[in-house]
Amino acid sequence: MRTPADHPTARVLAVDDCAVTREIVRASLESMGYSVQAVDSGWAALEATGCASFDAIVLDVEMPGLDGMALGRALRSDPKTASALIAMHSSVDEESVRAGFSQYDAFVPKAGSLHALAERLDRLIRSRRR
Repeated sequence: MRTPADHPTARVLAVDDCAVTREIVRASLESMGYSVQAVDSGWAALEATGCASFDAIVLDVEMPGLDGMALGRALRSDPKTASALIAMHSSVDEESVRAGFSQYDAFVPKAGSLHALAERLDRLIRSRRR
């Protein structure tokens, strides 16, 4: 298991409209030492990114209002968030997600383990910091 000393400033924003999934993603990433802010909507994510910087953002695709693909496009078009790593965490197949938003750094199906999501995000953040 990673410790906060491994990546002391790594901040992650987790966006999911399902409270249970959001909490599990948050807990999984925090167990690896990340500082995690979890929000329940695309609009809340935009508000959060307006107030703080994040190394990575985990997006659910299917959310009411501003869905993950529209949110991803908005994040990539904003100079403040354009360089953040974006991981799509979805029950929608990757081909459909890629058709709607192709500029993500990782895709992890929700049917997969949350540990896989955390490990993939950890590898991406570590590789960027080298």
